[in-house]
Amino acid sequence: MGPSGGLPPFELRWRVGSLYPAPFRVGAAITMATAASRLCAGGPRDILWRVLGWRIVTSIVWSVLLLPICTTVFVIFSSIDLFHPIRWLCDSFSDLYSSYIIFYLLLLSVVIVIINIFNVEFYTVVPSIPCSRLALIGKIIHPQQLMHSFIHAAMGMMMAWCATVITKGQYSFLVVPCTASESLDSPAAQTCLNEYHLFFLLAGAFMGYSYSLLYFINNMNYLPFPIIQQYKFLRFRRSLLLLVKHSCVESLFLLRNFCIVYYFLGHIPKAWISTAMDLQLDEQFHRPLDTVSGLLNLSLLYHVWLCGVFVLMTWYISWILFKIYATEAHLFPVQPPFSEESDECLPKVLNSNPPLIIKYLALQDLMLLSQYSPSRRQEVFSLSQPGGHPHSWTAISRECLNLLNDMTQKLVLYQEAAATNGRVMSSSYPVEPKKLNSPEETTFQTPKSSQMPRPSVPSLIKTSLFSSKLSTPDVASPLATPLGSSVVNRMAGIFDVNTCYGSPQSRQLTRRGPRLWTSASGQQMTEYSNPSPSTSVSAEGKTVRQPNVIYSWIQNKREQIKNFLSKRVLIMYFFSKHPEASIQAVFSDAQMHIWALEDTAFSMLK
Repeated sequence: MGPSGGLPPFELRWRVGSLYPAPFRVGAAITMATAASRLCAGGPRDILWRVLGWRIVTSIVWSVLLLPICTTVFVIFSSIDLFHPIRWLCDSFSDLYSSYIIFYLLLLSVVIVIINIFNVEFYTVVPSIPCSRLALIGKIIHPQQLMHSFIHAAMGMMMAWCATVITKGQYSFLVVPCTASESLDSPAAQTCLNEYHLFFLLAGAFMGYSYSLLYFINNMNYLPFPIIQQYKFLRFRRSLLLLVKHSCVESLFLLRNFCIVYYFLGHIPKAWISTAMDLQLDEQFHRPLDTVSGLLNLSLLYHVWLCGVFVLMTWYISWILFKIYATEAHLFPVQPPFSEESDECLPKVLNSNPPLIIKYLALQDLMLLSQYSPSRRQEVFSLSQPGGHPHSWTAISRECLNLLNDMTQKLVLYQEAAATNGRVMSSSYPVEPKKLNSPEETTFQTPKSSQMPRPSVPSLIKTSLFSSKLSTPDVASPLATPLGSSVVNRMAGIFDVNTCYGSPQSRQLTRRGPRLWTSASGQQMTEYSNPSPSTSVSAEGKTVRQPNVIYSWIQNKREQIKNFLSKRVLIMYFFSKHPEASIQAVFSDAQMHIWALEDTAFSMLK
C-alpha cells in the first residue's frame, strides 16, 4: 500500500505542497533559497524572514503583475464612448501600446512596492481596541501613523498624476495656454493654471490620506487567520468582487467629502500655486471649481471618481494579497531531522519568544496537526531515545495550558473589575437593612448557610488568590488533568479565602451610580493593606476612621470636578468609554487561546 497509505487526503496534498494551485505558487526559487538558509541558526528576526520572507516577496510580485490589468481597465473606462464602441476600443488599446505607458507603469509599480512595504511594517495579529474616542484620536495622531498618512497622501497624488497623464485630454497638464485675448498681449501672462489638473492631484492626496485614516480606524492592519483552510486562489477570487464594490462605493463617498472640502478651502492651494508659479487664472476657459456651478461638472466628477477607484483598487489588491499569503498555514517540523533546524521545530517555537505572527502560525499548524494529521500527531507523543520521555508533548501541552491559564486569569480579573464598577465598600460597622431610607441604595448581604456568618474579604484579595492558584497548578491533585486542575485549584482558593479571614461582620456592598473614570479595585485594596493616616486601630481591634479636614476637602473637590465634567456633553463624548471596549480588549487575542484549547482537546481525544 506504500508508506503514505494511511495518510488522509488533506495531509497528502499538504505534504507534497499541492494545497494551492500552480498559478499562485510563484517564487519556487525563493522557497528553495529559504530552505537552504535554514542551516544557519539565528534569532527571532531570522525565523521571521525564513517563514514570511518568500510570502512577502510573492505577494508584492503578484500585486505588481496585476497592475497592468487594472491600468488597462482604467484606460478603457476613462475614454468610454458608447456611441462609437469600435473606435473607443481601438483608441484605448493604441494608447496602451504607446511608449510613455511603460514609463508610467514602472512608476506605478514603485508606488505599489512602497504601499506593500507599509503593509508589512504596520501589520498586527492582535487588533487595537481604543477604549474611547479620545484614545482613537491619540492613535491617529501618533507619529508613526502620521508618517503613514503623509506617505499615502503623497502616493495618492503620484498615482492621480499618472492617471491624468495616461488618460490625456484636458486634465493632463498643470500649465495650459491662456485663452483670454488680453492675456495674449503681455508675454509674461501667456500661461494659466489648469484647475482641473490641480483638482485631480488634490483629490488623489485626499483619497490617499483618507485611506490611511480608515486603515487604522477600521483595523485594516489586523491579520485575521482563516477558520477554514482554502486555496489562495479561491480566497482571492472570493474577495475580488467585494473589493471592486467596496472601492467604487468608497471612492464615491470620498469624492463627496473632497468636493465639500474643496468648496470651502479650494481657493487656498489655487492661490498659492498660481502666485508661486506666476500663473493666471483663466476663468473664461472653465468656471472656478470652488463654486457650486464649477463642481457640477459631471465629466470631471466621473474621471475623479474613476481615478479614486483605480487608486483604491490597486491598494486593496496589495493589501488582500499580503493578508492571504501571511496567514497561509506553515508546516513546522515536530522533530527536526537535523540539529541545525531545531530552532524551527514546533515545540521550541511555542516555548520560545518568537514574533507574535510566528507563534500564531505555530498554533495554527498545531491545530491542523491535531485534527487532520494522525501521523504527525504520533510524532508529538513519541518518546525520546534513550530515556523514554515525551519531551515534545510535555513542551506543547505546557505552553497550551499556560495560554489557557492566562486567559482564565484575565477573565477573573475582568469579572472582578466589572463587579466592583459602581459599587463601594461600606463601613466596617454593621449596617441594618431597615435603617436605609434612601431608595437609591440597596444593601446586599451574603446568605448564611448556618448560624455562623461568612467572613468579609476584599475582591482583589480573592482575585490574587485565584491568580496564584491558577499560575501554579497542583500536580498532586487526584484530578490532575489538563483542565481539571484549574477548576480544583479555583475551588481550593475559594475555600482558603473563606477559612483564613475570620470576621464577625458580613460583606456589605452598597450600589451607587457609575463613575466618570472607573478604576480597578485598587482603592479598596489600598484601604485594607495601607490605611490612610486618618485611620487608627482601637483596643478591640476595630478600625476607627478619624476625621481629616484636608483629605475630606480634596475628596469633595475631586467629586465636584467629576460631576461638573460629567454634565458637559462634549467632554463626555470624547472621554466616555465604549461599553464593549473592555470585553473586546479581553478577547482581542482569543484566537490563540481557542487554538490552544482545540489542540489540547483533539490531541488527548484522538
